[in-house]
Amino acid sequence: MKEEKRQAILDAAIKAFAKKGYQYATIEEIAKEAGVAKGLVHVYFENKLDLLLSVILLFIETVNQKNRERLAGRTDPVDRLRGVFETFAELLSQSQKNLYWGHILREGLPQSEIMKSKRQRQKLAQIYQQSSLLQETIDSIIRDGQQKGRIDPSLQPQIIRQILGGASQVMYYGLALERHRKQPAGYTEQDVQRAISFLIDKFTCSLGGRRTGKRYDPRAKKG
Repeated sequence: MKEEKRQAILDAAIKAFAKKGYQYATIEEIAKEAGVAKGLVHVYFENKLDLLLSVILLFIETVNQKNRERLAGRTDPVDRLRGVFETFAELLSQSQKNLYWGHILREGLPQSEIMKSKRQRQKLAQIYQQSSLLQETIDSIIRDGQQKGRIDPSLQPQIIRQILGGASQVMYYGLALERHRKQPAGYTEQDVQRAISFLIDKFTCSLGGRRTGKRYDPRAKKG
């Protein structure tokens, strides 16, 4: 029962932060949405900042867990890279609730200087740890693909990750705005998935060393 109430509070916070923004959402609204007394929110969370940290940590932990499940048994690095972005597609779309994530993540983390309690600093450290794990998962897949001649080695893995991740986040954020604020994005979830697949294809080499539209030479240098 305690875990159910805690999860209900987190779900309500996700909705409130996505719809109104962290700055304007209130504990009262979150408690009302969760169907609990305001005082109970403070039993589980110190304050609104603690709630935001918990929401972000939950998302990144969920991504890492789903990646472990989805990537198990996959060996081809390109297939594994697609798998990571299948996880993002699952968590950032497919439902109204999931699209809330994209809106919250767009706001980013608050400044560490405002975190006064030990509990909040520990959660921030966990967020950094889980984020590093996610980044290293993607970078290691890209490095493996480059070593096997399956992914373009002319760019650093971190750059490819930033391009794919940044494009994905911006496009899902557009879908979130469309649903929450009725601002037309001009594209659909399927369009986003096709666009990310298209970008991955641009970084992909066939086993014969060929990329779309031109012959790929891994020894060639940019510029």
